[in-house]
Amino acid sequence: MSASADPQATIAATEVRGTKAQRADALHDLSVAHVELGHLDVAARLARRGSRLTGEARFHLTLAWIELDRGRRRQSLQHLDLATPHLRGRELARAKCLRGLHLCQTAEPRLAIAELTAVIRELRRYGDERWLANALIGRGIARCNATRLVAADADFASAQTLLAAIGEPGRAAMALHNRGFVAMLAGDLPLALRRYEEAAKAGLDSTSRPEALVDRAEALLAAGLTAEARRVLAPAMELLRQCNRHVPELAVLSARCALRDGDPEPARKLGGSDVEFMLAAGKLDAVAAHRFRGPAQSRALGWLAQARRSDRRGALAACRAGLKVLDEHHGDWPRRELTGHALGLARTAREVLQWSERHRCTMLLPPNDPELALALARLRRARAFGLPLEALERDVRRLTLASASRPGGDRSEIPDLPLISFILHKGRMMAVTVVNGRAHLRDVEDPVRMAQEARLAVAAGRQVPNLLPDAEEVIVIPDGVLHRVPWAAMGPRVHVLPSLRHWRPSTREGHRMWVTGPGIHSEVPELQREHGGTIAESTVESTLRAMEGAKITHIAAHGHVHPDNPLFSHLDLRDGPLYGYDIARIRNPPEIVVLSACESGLARAFLDAGTRAVIASAVPVPDGRVGAAMAEVHDRIDHPAEAARAVAHLGFSCYGTGTRVAACRAAAKEVPVQSSCEVPTAAGTSTPDATTSTHGP
Repeated sequence: MSASADPQATIAATEVRGTKAQRADALHDLSVAHVELGHLDVAARLARRGSRLTGEARFHLTLAWIELDRGRRRQSLQHLDLATPHLRGRELARAKCLRGLHLCQTAEPRLAIAELTAVIRELRRYGDERWLANALIGRGIARCNATRLVAADADFASAQTLLAAIGEPGRAAMALHNRGFVAMLAGDLPLALRRYEEAAKAGLDSTSRPEALVDRAEALLAAGLTAEARRVLAPAMELLRQCNRHVPELAVLSARCALRDGDPEPARKLGGSDVEFMLAAGKLDAVAAHRFRGPAQSRALGWLAQARRSDRRGALAACRAGLKVLDEHHGDWPRRELTGHALGLARTAREVLQWSERHRCTMLLPPNDPELALALARLRRARAFGLPLEALERDVRRLTLASASRPGGDRSEIPDLPLISFILHKGRMMAVTVVNGRAHLRDVEDPVRMAQEARLAVAAGRQVPNLLPDAEEVIVIPDGVLHRVPWAAMGPRVHVLPSLRHWRPSTREGHRMWVTGPGIHSEVPELQREHGGTIAESTVESTLRAMEGAKITHIAAHGHVHPDNPLFSHLDLRDGPLYGYDIARIRNPPEIVVLSACESGLARAFLDAGTRAVIASAVPVPDGRVGAAMAEVHDRIDHPAEAARAVAHLGFSCYGTGTRVAACRAAAKEVPVQSSCEVPTAAGTSTPDATTSTHGP
């Protein structure tokens, strides 16, 4: 079987007529073209016609390829046996290549690698570039099965280059997609998604290769996007049914989706050797055996199983080992399962504090990418015209996952201030208080009522009960519903952090910039006359440019909190929403940000992007009550936590590091970390960068 560079053109230009030999050639060319397009039933009918016409071995070779593509190994081998005795030279090398591809699915990987390596030498000698690419892809698959991932990626890369050079961009894109699969096996989810995305752009036709959709669905599931995975999986299942193609991974992937949705029954029914299914079925011994071999996720699941079958000390050690595997391979799942299990075993206040920091999820930072900027612009236009947003939001999430990074740093400065950290775990809200090096653990009764009463007190102009340690300055790390508490209204200077990783020193000087959104009776002109700086044009791109390198940014605009994804929370500007995704595109974010309108949900986005402090409200604020108070905020802005007290009665707090510049440096000590931060006063234990799974203002 020799591939066609343009199968559609071949089909349009080829007629079955003329002499017997001419008709046979036409049938063969048409069959191969339909194989390339994924029309396997049509391709098989044409090949069988050719076989009946001439009985030539090349038609059996084509049928062997088709049946292998359908997953019918026995029928494929029958055709191969019929063809092989009549083949010589180049055609025989192609038949050997097909046998090597069979070995990829059935034999010990080393046998397939050895067979295909010999075939590759023959095909190179014959100059058969298309089948050489087939053999390289087959050997890449075998090397994946042998977990020789660097060598597998090299084979797929060679095939990609070869196919691009001979004018087959669609198949070259499939080789690039296979490189995404290698990244997936290596546990590098962002790289896998990026390569899948690049392959789709390069011309990979998922209608003829629906297996590519199955791979993308698996990556989305690994990223925790179960609903997205289901959306991709549904058309893949239908396309595979239409092609009469069997992919055993489909049932496994569907059961995994159900398992992530809390329904283990499909996984139990399938059983088998899938590590995740065995864990769902409680086969801890079998799963634990995977902790030393296989892809990163399988090894991490093995350590999770080991933790579940061990005593407390062994379980904590297993959780640390599983997290180390994920850290080394930039993996995410099952990170929270590991940290959650360890958190459930924590006994002392220090242990709860350490594991709660590990358990707080870190949001992915979107890239500063032109394609993402274009997708956000399309989303803004759709919102302006009242068009459906779901598909466009899905595109933004997909592009983010394909290129995202996690916030981090080589060093972390740890505050030497009274601290109260809340953690919600399995319906239980706990609070760890650290004052003067002494840690205390307690349960928090009815946190929902606590948050409601604090918000109602602010709305009614009453004093909010002080639930914080008795100190002039306090760090609060909230969780769950407590993100909505107006903490600064409790009295002391409060620094509200998503996690200890967000404690930052003052970094630079810079300019001051101001922005006013539409429909706002703004305090900005008067404040700008008093404090100087530049009033930026109220458009998204102008605002982003003006924020680059700013010392202080003041935005007076209406905000909207997205209930499910804080990066879709936004501020209204003249040409549409300024999303959290936009803020993450700022290369050099402002050091201090004041969001003077109502709650927007964007404080977290600024902090993750690198902003030191954000003064924002946790409750709706009438425009008329803000203006006069903001003058006092800017008089104290060099000490953000103190500045927030001027508007605490309106529900504002300081999020991030709100100390005065000099005090910030004096009240912190540098601790070298590798994507982790050490919990204050805790001896000898470090924790990876993490933040909370919910979001505040």
